[in-house]
Amino acid sequence: MDIPKQARRWYLVMVFCVLLSFFAFAVGPVIGYTMESIQHVGLMIALWAPTLGILGVRAELLQREQDRMKKNSG
Repeated sequence: MDIPKQARRWYLVMVFCVLLSFFAFAVGPVIGYTMESIQHVGLMIALWAPTLGILGVRAELLQREQDRMKKNSG
């Protein structure tokens, strides 16, 4: 089954947030940021990932519901 375009976008943004959080933890000390600020930024970004994933699931479920309604009415 295909993943709807809108849901796919949310999933990609979620993956990007996880990678950005990892980047903050991995590269932050190298470029001179303190560990405390790296932890705050990394955790802030990482906390958004589940929210974006839920938005992807929501978009996917809405699209499937719309498709089912069209199928039943037509």
